[in-house]
Amino acid sequence: MNAVFHVTSGTVDEVRHAISNVENLLADDTVDTESVTLLANGDAVYFLLDSSPLAPRVESLVADGVRCRVCSNSLDGRDLDVDAFVDGVEAVPSGVGELVKRQSAGDAYLKVP
Repeated sequence: MNAVFHVTSGTVDEVRHAISNVENLLADDTVDTESVTLLANGDAVYFLLDSSPLAPRVESLVADGVRCRVCSNSLDGRDLDVDAFVDGVEAVPSGVGELVKRQSAGDAYLKVP
């Protein structure tokens, strides 16, 4: 099973909750996951920055094979460069485009929180 978690919130508690949801899926031995994507757009992109208080948890997700992606449109609108993000975080041309691609490929869609 493939899953894409979509987070847009600009609050640390809500993004922390979203990351917890991803971690909970990975820890659930009753679910066979092939690929998991965490997609951030809007103000949620700030929490995947290398300087974010959530950076260690994002690093752990990347190490566990989670595809962490940020929306280039969101980066452009906030004057952020992808080099400022946790190693392994990738920019995609548009968050909504990535969601459409992932859902078209059969990924389960989870809007979190």
